[in-house]
Amino acid sequence: MQVELALEELETLASALVRLKFEDEEPPEPYFGSPRLAAAHRRIVDSIILESERIRDSRRVARWESWRKWSTREYERGVIARYASSLEVWDEWGVSQKIEVLKTCSAPFEANDEELEELRNEIDARRNSSSSDGPSRGA
Repeated sequence: MQVELALEELETLASALVRLKFEDEEPPEPYFGSPRLAAAHRRIVDSIILESERIRDSRRVARWESWRKWSTREYERGVIARYASSLEVWDEWGVSQKIEVLKTCSAPFEANDEELEELRNEIDARRNSSSSDGPSRGA
């Protein structure tokens, strides 16, 4: 099935999904950690960029490519770090599973392996420091 949306509709949808995902202090479940939503959100942003390239709107391409860079997303990084730090199962996961969860949570933004590893280390450090203070949230 293929759905046709105008470029402006895709832009509105991409922005609305970011607000849904990151606007509140408490990330919305089950959407925040949903691999399906993450994949769809990435495809929406990719479609915006591809269509902008097709119509030769280089300013729009540059704006969206810049927008999705993880290095500019301090607020979202904090939301993800707080969320993952509160997960009871975090310490049960291996490194690769933690990275996959962070990749999903950070969608549609593009974090490279180094940035994801840095975030994982930050969350592990938070969990280790809070475990010496008592049980984590939800325990």
